[in-house]
Amino acid sequence: MSIVLTVEQREQAGSDSYNRFEYQVHWIVCHIIGKLQDDAECIVFCEFHDDMAEFSPDNQQYQFYQIKTKEDPSDWTIAEMSKREKKKSGGYKKSFLGFIFYNYLTFSTECSHCHFVSNNDFDKEVLSWQAVIEDGKKLQEEDIVLYQKIKDRIKDEFTNDMPSNFDSVFDAFIQNTFVHKSDLQLAAYENQTKGEFFNHLADKNIPTGCYKP
Repeated sequence: MSIVLTVEQREQAGSDSYNRFEYQVHWIVCHIIGKLQDDAECIVFCEFHDDMAEFSPDNQQYQFYQIKTKEDPSDWTIAEMSKREKKKSGGYKKSFLGFIFYNYLTFSTECSHCHFVSNNDFDKEVLSWQAVIEDGKKLQEEDIVLYQKIKDRIKDEFTNDMPSNFDSVFDAFIQNTFVHKSDLQLAAYENQTKGEFFNHLADKNIPTGCYKP
């Protein structure tokens, strides 16, 4: 059986804080609408190991999505994406990038890609990383300084529980993790999602009206 389906989730706070993540829910709805429009067969899981997990019956692999918002207009940086918050009980949570690395570490070949989605854009370093891997090149060969910078930050998070296969997992992480600026605006995502939903239904023959017994 799939390890994604059998491994206990790392945290379940997201499902308990639904109202804090309405943007995530609307983004997922738009994503599903896009899949329907493309006739793409997949299974979508919400708040399952990540904000969203998508399973492809074709290749039997999962893609994981983190959907994060920012109130201020600043671009995401490597430092911000790898920033760790302190827990109330002490210790530190994994960063956004640390959680993504965890997916590759835990699910191995079942995890084909991971995605970081936000209403904000990304700075030059993040976009440089993305440009390299989108061209099918290796970041380690094209920009060793940036590669090592990201690697050191992830390594710091796993100092106390360093996996023996860290290097190979990191290379899978760095080459298959993609960032996306969402088309959904933080101030108008509800109306945008409604528009996408009704546009999708526009050419569907759905009976309407009152039923009289």
